Amino acid sequence: MSDRPTPVIVYLSGHLRGKTHRLRGDRLRIGTAPDDEIRVAEHELPPGAAQGLAAGLLATLELRDGTYEMISARGSEIWVNGEPVERRMLASGDVLEIGEGGPVLRFRLYKPGSATYKSMTEVFSDCRDCARHGGKSRLERAGILLAGTPMELITQTAPSVRLSLLVVLALFIGTAGTLWIRNARIEKRLAEEAARVEGLADLLESAEGNSFSVDDYTTARQRLDRQISDTLARVQALEARSESRKRVISSAARSVVFLQGSYGFVHTESGQPLRFASAPLRGLGGGSVQVTLEGDGPPVEVFYTGTGFVATEDGLLLTNRHVSLPWESDPTAQEVMQQGFTPVMQRFIGYLPGVEEPFDVELIRSSDTADVALLKCDLQTGQVPRLGLYDRAPSPGDEVIVLGYPTGMQALLARAETDYVEELLGDGSLDFWELARGLSAGGYIAPLATVGIVGQVTSGAVVYDAETTHGGSGGPVLNLDGGVVAVNAAIVPQFGGSNLGVPAAEAMRLLEPVASQE
Repeated sequence: MSDRPTPVIVYLSGHLRGKTHRLRGDRLRIGTAPDDEIRVAEHELPPGAAQGLAAGLLATLELRDGTYEMISARGSEIWVNGEPVERRMLASGDVLEIGEGGPVLRFRLYKPGSATYKSMTEVFSDCRDCARHGGKSRLERAGILLAGTPMELITQTAPSVRLSLLVVLALFIGTAGTLWIRNARIEKRLAEEAARVEGLADLLESAEGNSFSVDDYTTARQRLDRQISDTLARVQALEARSESRKRVISSAARSVVFLQGSYGFVHTESGQPLRFASAPLRGLGGGSVQVTLEGDGPPVEVFYTGTGFVATEDGLLLTNRHVSLPWESDPTAQEVMQQGFTPVMQRFIGYLPGVEEPFDVELIRSSDTADVALLKCDLQTGQVPRLGLYDRAPSPGDEVIVLGYPTGMQALLARAETDYVEELLGDGSLDFWELARGLSAGGYIAPLATVGIVGQVTSGAVVYDAETTHGGSGGPVLNLDGGVVAVNAAIVPQFGGSNLGVPAAEAMRLLEPVASQE
């Protein structure tokens, strides 16, 4: 193995800018001749710099004491690190300028037998100086730096460094690509379902009917038993795994309201109510059902349920606009209204877990831009805690808990004890209001909790995969601190992995006038 150090020259300007030459020898020539070890182009020298020089020789590098001494030729001007010199022992990293404003070189010296790969620091230093000496404008210098740095990293560094850089680059590209694809898929699915979201409160499919019999209970129990048991098992496993989830569910459930409502129609000009000409069937579009403005038949009454929650200390409730004004989002109701009828809320009440008696509910105001509404009730909530709105939007990946009454009365019946329901119904039937009162008296009105992950957050929606369905609209979407981050608003029927909530910021806007009056 040779004990001679290995000199390296890096061209920082000129036509060889960015090139690195490994040299050998005890005596090296810097000049314009073809056989010079370190060659510079004569046309790149300052005017007159090569005149009078023997065979274009500008300087020599002679090996002395483990490094090289630079000796300038008579008549030439050599600058080292910004200072004009005639002789100088060079150190690795010194910058040589051939004549003031002439070609710029960097001298490096490597130990005998060592590889001449550049370190990361040397790469960035060379690229920076190439840009500084090679570009006339800021834009040109930036282009030299951005183009030269990647090339230096993949050609001048050690193989292990290059491999590490390629691995990091591959991981970055893969991660960025995966995130882009995932976001594109969600955006596409949301766009495809956007037209359906506004009409989620389907009047005919979600109407509860005006009576319940033992057969109705049995049918509902059989249809929902498997779904509810799976959901309850999930909740039980959730509570067993996480004390924080258990605490949030236990505390917040007391403040979640089961809403019952019914509405009918009156003739806009005469004020007469729309009536059934004969015994009413469920819904307005039930085949042979006849309606009229004459006679003494029962008024048309459409029944529905929803969810709300206590939002202020004095008992104001938050829910969805489509829960408080259900006819707005239903095409059947809209058709009736186009025939000259006005919808009229006939009864709107709520139940709280642990509070047996129902209380009247009334709409105060609703948002014109988001699916949220503010209600007042005649119940003194007392020790029922309010659910505070969280002033910061959740992030994708955050865990959320949704509380509500999905499928309305059917889910409450399915979760009640069989003996109690059979005793409650007896041999006859209970109407829509009596059945809810009976379930409340038995302590069976309590919200269902589901847990999911936030998939996307926009200014107008929070998307999550916590399970819900009609009847759960208006319920709180809580983070693990117990704060309300959204108001549950809609399901996407053809995409079971996504449900939508209105961001808490929209609900805060409804409460602002209340806060200003206090």
